[in-house]
Amino acid sequence: MAAKIIRKEGKKLIIEITVDLEDSMLDSEEAIQAVVNEAGSLATEEALKQFDTPREAIEIEASHGEAKGQEEQVLPNALW
Repeated sequence: MAAKIIRKEGKKLIIEITVDLEDSMLDSEEAIQAVVNEAGSLATEEALKQFDTPREAIEIEASHGEAKGQEEQVLPNALW
């Protein structure tokens, strides 16, 4: 199973999915769900890129902040 972005045409994404159909309907449905979720994740990632901002100063009224940009984040593990 795989999902991949084939090309981008303006604001349209062409995504190809490959699904292995299994011997049971339940297994086939789970395989379809997994690959469609993967395709959705790829599309969401591309959609979010439209709203990314470069790392620069942001000023709103008297408040000063800074955009995060596309930095790698390391989040603490809540189970530790």
